[in-house]
Amino acid sequence: FLAYPYIFSIYYKKENKSYYIKAFSGKGSDSKILFIKLNNKNKFILNQRELLLTGNAIFQLTAKGNFLELINFSKNTYNDDRYVVDGFNKKRITIGRHRDCDFSFPKDKSFSRYQTTIEFNEIDKQWSIIDGNNEKGSTNGTWLFGTHSFLIQDEMIVEILNNQIKITEIKASNCS
Repeated sequence: FLAYPYIFSIYYKKENKSYYIKAFSGKGSDSKILFIKLNNKNKFILNQRELLLTGNAIFQLTAKGNFLELINFSKNTYNDDRYVVDGFNKKRITIGRHRDCDFSFPKDKSFSRYQTTIEFNEIDKQWSIIDGNNEKGSTNGTWLFGTHSFLIQDEMIVEILNNQIKITEIKASNCS
C-alpha cells in the first residue's frame, strides 16, 4: 500500500489567470484516481494521449497535428479496433448507439444515441471532444482519465477515488 501525501492538487497559473486540477503523480506512483466528466457545452482540447471512458467502452485517443488515432479496447463493436483519421478529410467522429456513428454500439444500452463527439478545428489545427453532440449531452456521461492537468471550468464534475465532486465558480463581489 502506497500512502499518498496528497491525492490531487488545484493550482493557479498566473499567465492565463486560470485554475487547474491534477492527480497525484509522485515518483513511482500511478495517477489512476482522477476522472474528468465531459459535457456538451465545454470542449476539451486533445493535446496528448487520452483515455476515454464512454458507455461500456474504453478508447485511447492520440492527437498528432491533424491526425487522430482511436484505439477501441472494447470487444462489443461493429467497427475496427484501430481507426486513424485525418482532420482535413474528416472533421467529426461520433461514438454511440446510433448506427450512423463512426463507432457504433447499437445493442449496448449503456450508450446514448450520440455518446461522444470528437471534432477537428482547421483554424487551430486541434481536436476537441465533448459529451453527446452539440445539441444534447449523453445520459451516462463521458469521462477522461486524468493523467495530466485539466483546466477547471464552471460546473465541472470530477471523480476522485469514487467520489464525485462538482466544481462551481465562485465570483467575488465588492463588499462595502
